[in-house]
Amino acid sequence: MRWRLRGFVRVYHASQWLRARFTPAGRAVLGLLAAGAVLGVDTRRTAAFELFAITTALLVIAWLSGLRRRAPALALERETPQLATLGEPFACRYRLRCLGGRALTGLRLRDELAEAFPSAAEFAHRRGADDEPMNWVDRSIGYPRWLALLRRRRGVDLNELALPALAPGASHELSVTLTPRRRGTLRFERGRVLWPDPLGLVNSVTDRELPGEVLVLPRLYPVPALTLPGVRRFQRGGVSQSLAVGESQEFVQLRDYRPGDPLRHIHWPSFARRGEPVVKEFQDEYFTRYALVLDTFGLDATTDADPARFEAAVSVAASFASALNTREALLDLLFVEDRAYRLTAGRGVGQSIELLRVLAAVELAPRADFALLAEYVLAQAAGLSACVSVLLSFDPARRALIERLRQRGVRQLVLVIGSDVSAARVPGVHWIDPRDVAGALRAAMTPC
Repeated sequence: MRWRLRGFVRVYHASQWLRARFTPAGRAVLGLLAAGAVLGVDTRRTAAFELFAITTALLVIAWLSGLRRRAPALALERETPQLATLGEPFACRYRLRCLGGRALTGLRLRDELAEAFPSAAEFAHRRGADDEPMNWVDRSIGYPRWLALLRRRRGVDLNELALPALAPGASHELSVTLTPRRRGTLRFERGRVLWPDPLGLVNSVTDRELPGEVLVLPRLYPVPALTLPGVRRFQRGGVSQSLAVGESQEFVQLRDYRPGDPLRHIHWPSFARRGEPVVKEFQDEYFTRYALVLDTFGLDATTDADPARFEAAVSVAASFASALNTREALLDLLFVEDRAYRLTAGRGVGQSIELLRVLAAVELAPRADFALLAEYVLAQAAGLSACVSVLLSFDPARRALIERLRQRGVRQLVLVIGSDVSAARVPGVHWIDPRDVAGALRAAMTPC
């Protein structure tokens, strides 16, 4: 398997080199050269060797003429937004300036992303629908499937651009619309400036380092204004936890410093007057706290058999993270990857955009053990007013979690990603079809 993947990488690099070094006309001449080489082996029976000689001469002349040409004096900059949204177009702008004393014409630009080649496990398990349209040879070798995986991991299509003619000292701005196909980080690496020889067969190439990143956020669906039920809960830590949310106060009183008190609680004016450390003592408070639970289990991270379900789950979680009103409450995002995570947004703590940044990079948990997430959520239950759970299935383990949260008085909105019409309908549990997430969300906006 590994030797095959190494071969795919070599073939891919060779094809990219050919596409950069030869124009479309040059690649056609290369094809004629190959045909002449095969058909003209016996010079006594065919004149195809003449085709081989002519095409070879053309390519050699084009190549030698390109060697004498200097790299164009071109200043090139790229400007992209820091954030984009999956499926939503964004503008990528290029600024060009001719720095030399000669006009620049006929230039082309190939912008390139950092390549992330598929792993052996990902390639071995990516079968099924991707292979169905292929013939037997392609299915057996697997190179088209490998290319499809590479294109999906790249995340956006970058087409070769024809640059406008630039007079000496002239500037120009070029704008291109790109549409990301996956969430996560798009890493731009370099721009390749191509300029053909006088025959239009062979390109000269110069690379310009143009690093840049665009973070693609999950797709967001419209969620009607939602006010979750639930009462304010006791929050241990008071102001240090609530940060002026709800019923928090500045502090209760001053007291002498005790070993272990945080340095940030020291009251410096009193310390300066007394010459001994004095700390502010905070009282425990009651305020509203919501949880947004994202299920990262239930699907095999290597087989990726149904990626649409997990992507729908992430998009649903992101839609609620951006829609819930956190001006008077805190929102905890709870999920598990290599370990359990809790990220908080709300007044004085963080903004919803920070949760979206995290959801842009979240992946399936490497181990299929939902108990890890259930235990972590139950450990936070005492301080929760309400909980939105986005689940990938509704098996006994997930049913048990929902029931235990209900027993502890946590009001809930449960969303299960799935389209199995035969699945049992449970009161208060809403099923979200990944093929129609927006419509299913509109129908599920009555909290249980």
